[in-house]
Parts: sequence; structure tokens; C-alpha cells
Amino acid sequence: IKCKRITYSVLASKIYVIAYSVNITITIRSTLNVIIDYLSLSYILIIIYIDSLSLYKCLVKLSTTKKKRLIINIIAIRKAYKRSKLIDI
Repeated sequence: IKCKRITYSVLASKIYVIAYSVNITITIRSTLNVIIDYLSLSYILIIIYIDSLSLYKCLVKLSTTKKKRLIINIIAIRKAYKRSKLIDI
């Protein structure tokens, strides 16, 4: 159980670093866009790439869990519809 806690702590710190980096990027972009707008040039886009396999695996696992919950909710709605508790879906 301690390994999971450590892993989640490391992932949480990576997410904080990513969020901080994105905030700095947006701040710099906003400043540059003011200058670019003054010079009548095109705006700067932000593209973010993340190279973290552990974060990717965690997100994929989270997505799988959400999909399973969605399937369970759909099954519950179907059962309620069959029992005539729901009139229209």
C-alpha cells in the first residue's frame, strides 16, 4: 500500500509541475500576444507535450475506470426503463 501512496505522490507532484509550467506558458503567451497585437502579427498557439509513461498509465487506468462506471450506469438505466420506471430515454 505504501508503494501506491508513493506512486500517487510522485504523480501528483508531476501534475503540479505541469500545471505550473502551463500557467507560466500562458502568462508569457499573453504578454507576447499584447506585443504581437500591437505589431499586427499573428497570435502564438500553445502546444503541450508530456513525456511521462507513469502519468499516461495512471490516466489510462482512470479512463478505464470511468468507462466501467459509464457502462454500469447505462445498464442501470436500461433496467429502470424495462421496469417502466423511465418513460423515455
